[in-house]
Amino acid sequence: MSSDFKLDFVGVGAAKAGTSWTAAILDEHPQACLGHGKELDYFLELMPLYMQHRLGTTETRMKPKGIEWLKQQFDHCQPGQIKGEYSPRYLNDPGSPRLIHEHNPKAKLLFNFRNPTEAAYSFYHHYSAFHPVDMPFEQAIEEVPEGREYFQYINWIEKYLEYFPREQMHIVLMDDIKADNQKVYEELCAFLEIEPVPLEILNKRVNTAKQIRSKKMLKTFYIMHILVGKFAATRWLRDRLKYNLGAGKVWGNIKQLNIKREKYDDMPQDVREKLVETFKPANDRLAEFLGRDLDAWNDATPKPKKK
Repeated sequence: MSSDFKLDFVGVGAAKAGTSWTAAILDEHPQACLGHGKELDYFLELMPLYMQHRLGTTETRMKPKGIEWLKQQFDHCQPGQIKGEYSPRYLNDPGSPRLIHEHNPKAKLLFNFRNPTEAAYSFYHHYSAFHPVDMPFEQAIEEVPEGREYFQYINWIEKYLEYFPREQMHIVLMDDIKADNQKVYEELCAFLEIEPVPLEILNKRVNTAKQIRSKKMLKTFYIMHILVGKFAATRWLRDRLKYNLGAGKVWGNIKQLNIKREKYDDMPQDVREKLVETFKPANDRLAEFLGRDLDAWNDATPKPKKK
């Protein structure tokens, strides 16, 4: 690959809003190619807190990985395929819009959004399935303001608009995926200028709801992960085993034994009402930006359970 290697598109979030579904479609599409792993985090400026814990560091900024590293993540791509990657962490990272623009000012941006009240609750349970969380959702969403800020989508769109024109942005709503995923797929293909060929993955569920079986086992896994990542020598050994001997897949399968895929309990009604009120101003601004009705996102009425 030449020195002017560029990604054609970047998925920037949001979490638990259909990014895995969209990425899976593009990963299967013969005219598109994703890197080795969905979330390369190449364009992150700040290091997420969970990553600091895992590496045992107080560093707050990501170490640049370099263009040669990025090239290697796409060495399996075929000539003519468009190339891109996804990371929900790009949505609210202060440096990501600039870093993506510096890489390719013509890059197309993909946004996935979902009713923020539902997305926040889903993300809490998803995060809890992989990291020890010692507080219930209502406490976490109250004490961690970043959690509320992340799902006020229009604020982050405006950050990206400082670097990219509106026509380079494509926004997919979870509501539309549920209503007519074929139409969503065709519109995505039109935006990326690829053919809407039939795909098996289109009607499959991706990244479904998860709960943990044992908090003690989860904490054990987490502590082991931190200890291994704390020192350069153990990180080197971990990466060698993971990528050269396939130990990463085995370890992942072991951790999956502690996860059960099933729906979690309904959100407490008083918490739902408070969140809906919190997100309403940002929802209204997003509705105006998109030119569509998002009143359903401002409705605190609990959805009836599916039988």
